[in-house]
Amino acid sequence: MKTTTRRYALLSLASLFALAVSFPAAAGSKKFTESDDAKQTDEPQEFLKDYDKLTKGKEADWVYFAEGVSLKSFKTVSLKTWGTTNKHAKSKHAAESGPEYFEQWIKKSKKLGWEVVKDGGDLRIEGNVFNAWEPSGAARVWGGWAANPGVGMELVAKDKSGKTVFEIRHKAKGSSLEDAVENGLENIVKTLEVGK
Repeated sequence: MKTTTRRYALLSLASLFALAVSFPAAAGSKKFTESDDAKQTDEPQEFLKDYDKLTKGKEADWVYFAEGVSLKSFKTVSLKTWGTTNKHAKSKHAAESGPEYFEQWIKKSKKLGWEVVKDGGDLRIEGNVFNAWEPSGAARVWGGWAANPGVGMELVAKDKSGKTVFEIRHKAKGSSLEDAVENGLENIVKTLEVGK
């Protein structure tokens, strides 16, 4: 009887250990489509092709990188004018500053090693602002996420053949809309440097 009880106890411990080891891995691979972010009604999901492939990122909120593609294999990058899937003027204003700030952060990155060219880059990156906000009087007083201006942005990169290399969705805050865009792009470049 003691042997049977010990076996069950050991099997139970082994099962608990296996569950504990696999749980952090499962938590780290959380998909965007299963998240609270995906349920936001004021944040359209119309720009990226593969929202179901986005997983939790390291610096940027949600990322997808094509398997087997190294970002270091690209030497030149072309940045297209950003658009917006949000009809508000704040989003259009935030989208206007996207490519300029993105170019600045790419040039600052020693790890990426990309040269920004006007057209015909090995990698072509398009951007989108899906939401932009500035705090109302009550939000400034009470604090929280909406206490500072913020922006939600998306990027998609394709190689010369049109194959998607990466997709990123990220929200950032700052002292102004432009500052939020710049802060978000800094985080995105850090994500691109590590590829996750």
